[in-house]
Amino acid sequence: MYSIEHRAYKQRGVRKIMETKQRKELAFSLGDFYAKPIAIVSFELLLSLGLVIFLGLFAIKPTLTTMSDLIKEIDDKKELNQQLEKKVVALGTAQGVYLTYQSRLGLLDEAIPSQPQLIKSLKTLEKLATDDQVTIESLSMATIPDETTADVSSDKLQRVALPVNVTVVGDYLAIRSYVESLRNMRRSFVVDTVSFSIEENRGDRKLRATITLNMPYFGVPS
Repeated sequence: MYSIEHRAYKQRGVRKIMETKQRKELAFSLGDFYAKPIAIVSFELLLSLGLVIFLGLFAIKPTLTTMSDLIKEIDDKKELNQQLEKKVVALGTAQGVYLTYQSRLGLLDEAIPSQPQLIKSLKTLEKLATDDQVTIESLSMATIPDETTADVSSDKLQRVALPVNVTVVGDYLAIRSYVESLRNMRRSFVVDTVSFSIEENRGDRKLRATITLNMPYFGVPS
C-alpha cells in the first residue's frame, strides 16, 4: 500500500516538474516573440520601402532628369556639329570656285562696275562712234545716277539698269558696226532696240538710227 502511494506521489511530482518546465519554455518563447513582434518587423519593412520611395523621388529622379538633359544636349551638339561640317564643306567648295574664277573677277567688275561710271561710259560711246565713223546727234538719259561711294554691304547691292538713248547718223554698215562694237565691249552695254529713219534734205538722204540701251552697274536702287 505504501509503495503504491509512494509511486503515485512520485508521479505527481514528475508531472509538476514537467508542467513547470513547459511553462518556463512557453514563457521564454512568448518573451522572445514579444521582444521582436511582427508589428516591429512590418514597421521596419515599411520604413525601408518609404526610404526607397524617397530616394526615388528626391535622388534618383533628379539624376535621371539630368541624364535625360545631358543626352538631349549631346544630340543637339551632334546636330549642330553636322550643320557646321556641311557649312565647312560649302565654304570649301565656294573657296574652290572663287580660286578658279579669281583671275576673272577683274573682268566682271569691268563689265558691271560697282558704280555707274557715267563719264567713262559716255566717253566710250563717243570713242566707238568715232572708230566706226558715225556721228552722235543726241544723247539723253532719264536720270543722272549718284557717283558717290557709300559704305554698303555687298548683300544689299543689286544690278541696276542705267537707260540711255543715243541717236547716230551714218550709213547702214557703219551704224551696224557701231551696234556690234557696243555689244562686244568689256563694259556691258545692253542694246535693247535699234530703230532706223531716213531724212531727205534737197536730195541728200541721211540714215539715222535711234539706239536704246542700258549700262548696268551694281548699286542700291534709288
